[in-house]
Amino acid sequence: MTALLAFLALVAADQPKADPPQQIRCEVQIILATSGAPDVAKELRPLKRYLENSFGNRYSRFEHIASHTLSLRLDQRGSLGLPNNTQLGLAYLGAEEGLIRLTMEVGGLKTQVKVHDGGLFFQAGRRYKDGMLVVAIRVHGAD
Repeated sequence: MTALLAFLALVAADQPKADPPQQIRCEVQIILATSGAPDVAKELRPLKRYLENSFGNRYSRFEHIASHTLSLRLDQRGSLGLPNNTQLGLAYLGAEEGLIRLTMEVGGLKTQVKVHDGGLFFQAGRRYKDGMLVVAIRVHGAD
């Protein structure tokens, strides 16, 4: 039985890696995080745990401002305007070791992000109104 399991493990290891998706879909949520009585907008309830874990030590209210979807092909860049008069830019660079790679640019910051298919990351820290602007980005392979 052990030999059979070892053989199956080797066969599985020899399988070719899947090609990176030719297109990705970025679901972008724009959020205002503030202090005050705890509240999470209904549109943000699927993100509640992540918002509280990431920002709950400083902010307790999360207001939904807008939602956008960007579909990007390999090496394509897309952008959208943020309410603080800056631009969010995303570009799909391909996949590496099972992770989707993209660049993100906002307000002079440019960074590269690697995320699992269906994974979520935040861009935050910019003051807006009486709190902080949080951009939540969930990335899906769209083949």
